[in-house]
Amino acid sequence: MPASLPPGVYVPIPTFFHDQPSDEQPVDVDTLAQHIKFLCSAGVHGVVCMGSTGEAVHLNEEERQLVLRTARKTIDDISSNAKLIAGCSQESVRGTLNLIEQAAKSGAEYAMILPPSYYLSWTSNRSDVIYSFYTKVADKSPIPIIIYNFPGVTQQMDTTQETIVKLAAHPNIVGIKCTDGNVGKAAYVCQNTDPKTFTVLSGSAENFLPFLAVGAQGCVPGFGNIAPHVVCQLFNLYTKHFTDQWKEIQRLQGKIVASDQAFFRWNGISGLKSAMQRVLGYGGLARAPLLPTTTELQETIVKALEPALEVDRQLASKSSSK
Repeated sequence: MPASLPPGVYVPIPTFFHDQPSDEQPVDVDTLAQHIKFLCSAGVHGVVCMGSTGEAVHLNEEERQLVLRTARKTIDDISSNAKLIAGCSQESVRGTLNLIEQAAKSGAEYAMILPPSYYLSWTSNRSDVIYSFYTKVADKSPIPIIIYNFPGVTQQMDTTQETIVKLAAHPNIVGIKCTDGNVGKAAYVCQNTDPKTFTVLSGSAENFLPFLAVGAQGCVPGFGNIAPHVVCQLFNLYTKHFTDQWKEIQRLQGKIVASDQAFFRWNGISGLKSAMQRVLGYGGLARAPLLPTTTELQETIVKALEPALEVDRQLASKSSSK
């Protein structure tokens, strides 16, 4: 039987680049390793490479595998139990399986896959096409599959809840990242799937608590790149101390919402990386054609992050003193 996806916080990490030469922007493996160590020390349950945050569409196959091998080695070197998830999205079954096979050889334990959307008019209203795609991939994949539902990057392709439930019955499909923000849909999926074999994950920190409340078992938060202690603390309080810590859980979610929106939504990958540069001392630039964030917007983003960062610093200090 394939390995189920444990509940938890799985942070989708950026791919870091050297700024020079600017026209090439080679992958910065040292910063990548540094960031993974930072996340693992904060208690995340896994990292996602080659997702939307990881600029997978800007990398060739050799660079994808370099990122994954670096992540695998870093996790192993620090004896972490963090899981390694690889984004392996392609439009065809053949292309997707090729990426999965490469990812598995590089040490990935799970493959996260978007639905095909290039030929939108032939797939958007055809649940049988989506079901066939995921089933054919899962039948031959050497590692378990996680469905990645993100209408924002698939021409608004939104896999139906009925199709998700049907796919969840496949023994090699073990979860879904719900970046559609649809709590009602997540509730339906949670009610109609087995949590022991299919893990529902929120795709954003801002709606982490609502998703947990309807049965989801974790989150894939880009916001976790800059304040991982906060997101992990919310998850731990909810799963271990729900009854006596409800007010603290609500407080943490409140701190996260506005900060999460500023961190990623205000300027996408460039905003995320510039905020990391200002707060963590690394992050760098997104790969061209994405443009850098203006200094003025950086100031605004960092200011909006401060309420959550203050809590994250407090949690980090408590953790280090134990």
